[in-house]
Amino acid sequence: MYDTLPFSPPDTVPIGNSGFHIHITDHRYYYFLNIVPTDSHASDNRRAMLLRIGRFGVENGISQRELMDAFGVCRRTVARAKRCFREGGEAEFEKPRRGRGPSKFSPDLAEKATALLEAGESGAGVARRLGISVSSINKWRREGRIGNRAGVGKPGGVSVARSDAVETKAASAAPESVEASAVTASPAGAVGKNAALQGTDRSARDRRDRQGPMGRAACDVVGRVLASRGAGPVAPQFLAPAKGVRCGGVLTALPAVLKEGLLAATDTLPQLRNGYYGLPTILLFLTFMTLARVRNPEGLHVHAPGEWGAILGLDRGPAVKTLRQKIRCLASGDMEKWQSALAGLWWKEAPDLTLAVDGHVKVYSGRKGRLPKGFVSRQKLCLPTSASYWLNVLGGKPLLCLHKELDPRMVAALEADVAPALQELGIVDDRAEDLTGEEPGHPALTLVFDREGWSPALFLRLARRGIACMTWHKNFRGEDWPTEDFAEMTVPLHGPATEGKATVRLAEKPVTLSNGFRVRQIRRLLDNGRQVPMILTDPHKPIHLAAGAMFSRWSQENFFKYMRDEFNLDALPTHELERLPPDTKVPNPQWRRWHRKVRRIECQLMRLRNRIADAKRKRTKAKLESEVKELQDTLECAREIRRSLPTHCLLGDLGEADQLDALPSGQRLFLDLIRMIAYRAETTMMLPIVNGQDTNTHPRRLLQALMTADADILPDHANGILRVQILGLGNDACDRQIQRLLDELNATTTTFPGTTLQMVYEIPKSPESPQSVQTQTVRG
Repeated sequence: MYDTLPFSPPDTVPIGNSGFHIHITDHRYYYFLNIVPTDSHASDNRRAMLLRIGRFGVENGISQRELMDAFGVCRRTVARAKRCFREGGEAEFEKPRRGRGPSKFSPDLAEKATALLEAGESGAGVARRLGISVSSINKWRREGRIGNRAGVGKPGGVSVARSDAVETKAASAAPESVEASAVTASPAGAVGKNAALQGTDRSARDRRDRQGPMGRAACDVVGRVLASRGAGPVAPQFLAPAKGVRCGGVLTALPAVLKEGLLAATDTLPQLRNGYYGLPTILLFLTFMTLARVRNPEGLHVHAPGEWGAILGLDRGPAVKTLRQKIRCLASGDMEKWQSALAGLWWKEAPDLTLAVDGHVKVYSGRKGRLPKGFVSRQKLCLPTSASYWLNVLGGKPLLCLHKELDPRMVAALEADVAPALQELGIVDDRAEDLTGEEPGHPALTLVFDREGWSPALFLRLARRGIACMTWHKNFRGEDWPTEDFAEMTVPLHGPATEGKATVRLAEKPVTLSNGFRVRQIRRLLDNGRQVPMILTDPHKPIHLAAGAMFSRWSQENFFKYMRDEFNLDALPTHELERLPPDTKVPNPQWRRWHRKVRRIECQLMRLRNRIADAKRKRTKAKLESEVKELQDTLECAREIRRSLPTHCLLGDLGEADQLDALPSGQRLFLDLIRMIAYRAETTMMLPIVNGQDTNTHPRRLLQALMTADADILPDHANGILRVQILGLGNDACDRQIQRLLDELNATTTTFPGTTLQMVYEIPKSPESPQSVQTQTVRG
């Protein structure tokens, strides 16, 4: 027997399957190709090692994982070595290394850095002055070596977080003393009361927030410790003044938001677990986010949390993860009950017993869900969608939002969903008068919708329940009426905040529908001579009011567009899916397949008949006619099969390939209600601006600028006032228009929830220039 020679020396580490091996000692690195030594370098020469790593990865094609295992380095080191070798070759590793200055901690250096930081210098400025890297400054600040006098001069000294941990331990040992100290603790308690009182400008708040012992801007250590022990949420405090708060102008929406009932029906919502943020704070924060155009919770990543804390009266706003958890908890309750409570408050303020009804779809862009497809008119495509039906009062203010797992279409939704929802609110009841008798009564409500809801049978059934309908007369082919029958009338046009007027030519005559139901037909004569017909089942409504309600339906279309663009209405809060119950009635997929086949054959027949009409030779016509006859037989067979199949079936009877998913409606409805409250509040705030305008401007643009404007938040506990001074508006005209709004807001005497501070809004007066003062003195 003969012993085979080894393929590699003993005690070596293979570098993948390339045949290269490495032997590492205390002093040198040795490289082998099988058993032949090829290279070596000192063990402390890191550049030489990186050069070999780069060469092995680029020239020999050794994978990144194999190099990491052989050399014991991280992924970024391998990637950087390969990039340097690829870009500059061996010369890249011979360049002199750029010095970074002193990097070791020393007591003298820490003393200088602490003095500069306390003088108001930023971390980058301290690094430039002392010739130290910014990363070293940030690291020492996190460790508490600089920025805190108690830890200066101690290598690895006691950090702020460590000292707070000691305080936390002491608090758990003596809860009575902690609760007593919490009465006087400020949101910046970890940094000290003096620091909180000095943090009046944005620069000082930013420095304080960066030194937060429990994270960015999480300075209220005592309050958070008590909340973690079940002491309940922390109430807003507003102890220290804050100047130049980003988006502080959103506080002007507080009176309107509270008037719309944001905190009026919270007993219907599930209770949150004990934590730092309570239910009123979360609801206010979500509404303020919506008004400030933060499109979703993930948008908070680019916002300073301490600025939102100044708006809420706390140390910082909720983090994205915390906010998502709160939304899931609140959405797990009965959202329909909360919506009914809000709609009951809103209906009392409705100007007219008329509602506009329209459907809206949210497109699902995920790949895992098998959602039913619906036609999206704004994209002219058939896409996976989630449907909902909205009820708005005249002018566009939303009242109800009915989410549907499967779109039943407008005709079915009006009878199966809209009418029961109105009956639950008490708007329509069993005592409503019948509109179809010989002496018809007055309707309890009038529904206005587009042609999608056209159904004479539905009109008759709703009229017997006391609900009048108004829509465009679909597929009308009647003769034109004489021009002299039309009379000029002034009709009201309902807008979001005000009402307008328009002069149109109208005429009315009774007509009988296909089912024998006699209704009123109102026509409008356009300037081009066209007559546009409308149908109304209310026998008593004046013609000009009925026409104005039909024309005002466009305010709901404008509502959808504005909500999509500004309040992110089409966003889906979650892509989680749930299976529909097996007893759900869905369109039969087999019937739809045969229906598409019938349509294709009909299109082929149409093309063949056109070719026969264009053909000139008899032989060609005869051949085409034989093909037409074959297609007609195939078409009859396909139609017969389609007639034998039911149009709908139960979902449980279908196979796995035809199953459908649904999106949970809890979070969608909860966030849609927040958007509805924000829209109604913004619409209410429009009225003082519109009434005081001399020119036709856009009041919502001015309100958008107000919501995102900086503001000074100045608490005055001695007088019980929370003063909000609006900063940064465009010009004096904007100041005058906003001042009218602020005067009405101050008249509401609103108190910030959870406090005794009354809100006072004002615009700082610009000081007079010395030149103007001198001119007034000379004139005097």
